[in-house]
Amino acid sequence: MQLEATHAVEITKLVEYVDRKEDSLIQVVRTHQHNTDSEVVQTARCLKTEVQKETRKMKDSIAEKTKERGTGR
Repeated sequence: MQLEATHAVEITKLVEYVDRKEDSLIQVVRTHQHNTDSEVVQTARCLKTEVQKETRKMKDSIAEKTKERGTGR
């Protein structure tokens, strides 16, 4: 699952990069991208969002446990 999530995040980063660039070659890639299966891109974005949520939960949990140890609980 981690490998799939990492893949999804990297694909999403590439999509975002292509969407921002104005280079003529990148525009060709953008045109091709919009003609391909957008469901794959949507799935990648959803997976990225889920990974970000889980990462925040883990960071919050670690912060809470660190805080508890610091207060002597």
